Amino acid sequence: MKNIVILATGGTIAGAGEQGKDIGYKSGSIEAQTLIDAVPELKHVANIFVEQVCNINSDDITSEIWITLAERIKELAVEGFGTSHECVDGFVIMHGTDTMEETAFFLSLTLGANERSAAKPVVLTGSMRPATAAKPDGPANLLFSVKSAVDLSERVEATAKNMPVYVAFAGKLMDARSVQKIHANDLDAFAEVGTARILGPTFDITSLLSLPKVSVLYFNADADASLIRFAAERSAGLVIAGAGAGEFSQSWAAAITEVVAKKIPVVISTRINRGCIVPEQLLVKGTIAAYDLPPAKAAVLLRLALTLTRDPVEIQKIFNE
Repeated sequence: MKNIVILATGGTIAGAGEQGKDIGYKSGSIEAQTLIDAVPELKHVANIFVEQVCNINSDDITSEIWITLAERIKELAVEGFGTSHECVDGFVIMHGTDTMEETAFFLSLTLGANERSAAKPVVLTGSMRPATAAKPDGPANLLFSVKSAVDLSERVEATAKNMPVYVAFAGKLMDARSVQKIHANDLDAFAEVGTARILGPTFDITSLLSLPKVSVLYFNADADASLIRFAAERSAGLVIAGAGAGEFSQSWAAAITEVVAKKIPVVISTRINRGCIVPEQLLVKGTIAAYDLPPAKAAVLLRLALTLTRDPVEIQKIFNE
């Protein structure tokens, strides 16, 4: 059988509350091994190794945790797991759903196979109901994710340059580049939106402890432009979730122009789930088009791009790929 490492970060899948209820629970309350022991079918699917990275609500995920996850995956892919250094065939990450797409996207941009390790599949999963619910969806999602990791490990080419990253949820296996959470309550909460673009080479984060801070600002009718100036004073870059095709008011355009003049990169995305922002549409010269990346994912890519350059022309090239 294949060897699959489960890295746990908490989330609703590890949530606990009043027995039988779906709400009013605390995320990240149950240890990973307890959750895995509750799914006896897993032992017939793969040899499971478990590691608790953290146990938190995914709204509290930080870039420091992202980097820890990525580096631990790369380490295990090379060295194996445990004292006997068992070869690892794939990874499953248990994660809260709120920011799962951001973590998955980050990993897809930073996990590169090297000369010491072949590409290993990485599958993220979680749940919409806590472990103490009357009918928790976590066990089925966990089992499906492990089965997916096993299946993918047999299909990933040994010569692949990047480790493929997916989200497995409600019986669907979705690419990290295009997956989004599309429903706040349904058990089938994720879907692939747009295309799974292949974004150039992976970013080298081996020397990083954290990522530059980026603020996402959501435009709405009569929005206060001073928010842009306030955020720019505290951020290395901004992402604007514009209306329609990345548009905003004249007062916002004036504020964004001021920020760009201060050499702070500004990426323009859209608050709409579908569509594409291209450079030819940009209202303010010197801003950066996010193409089909939603605001949260555009922020992830901008944070990584800022580790290389602050030049908006060079950052636009990264978004172009």
